[in-house]
Amino acid sequence: MKSLFKKIIIAFSIVFILVLTYSHFYDPSNEQYSLDYSLKRQITNKMPHYVELDKIPENLINATIAMEDKRFYSHGGFDIIAIARATITDISEGRIVQGGSTITQQLAKNLFFSNRKSITRKLKELIVATKLEHMFTKDDILEMYLNIIYYGAGAHGANEASHAFFSKDVNNLTLEECAMLAGLPQAPSIYNPVSSLSTARKRQELVMSVMMKNGYIN
Repeated sequence: MKSLFKKIIIAFSIVFILVLTYSHFYDPSNEQYSLDYSLKRQITNKMPHYVELDKIPENLINATIAMEDKRFYSHGGFDIIAIARATITDISEGRIVQGGSTITQQLAKNLFFSNRKSITRKLKELIVATKLEHMFTKDDILEMYLNIIYYGAGAHGANEASHAFFSKDVNNLTLEECAMLAGLPQAPSIYNPVSSLSTARKRQELVMSVMMKNGYIN
């Protein structure tokens, strides 16, 4: 297994070097967004519930990083280790179980691509993630992500989701509410606290245990 892990790491490293080499040739755009230095302003103009990062509770930020991308502040847009581990899991299961996508990749996918899975789309997603990391700070990327990611019940962004599920602004969320919210993006329809409260609470408990494991709460 260790030998397979090393081989996958090497293979993906070569792919990522190619992605980095040719990233400057690809400039994505669609009817809503174009990838340039005004991207954050573009999102702000389209999201009425947009909130800046310093208005988002630290517990929600920490819970999101713990669940979605533990190495967010140390990678360059993609996490080779996470992708290699996800690949091994997918191979052993015989189906796609894990994706290994970083927060930056998820931001790229939600802004510029559909949910249709293909190798071409994944490579383009990696290119966009790399460009996002060069154009914006980590905090900017995290802020944009938290304002566009889908939480379910028609709510895009943490503030809109906070109003949808808890009837309050995101900055007023408790630790428990932050944990519940952070557990939604991976499967919004399954963990929806309105339609599946018991399932949402189990997910909330998992989020809090992961936060505790990573030293975010005692």
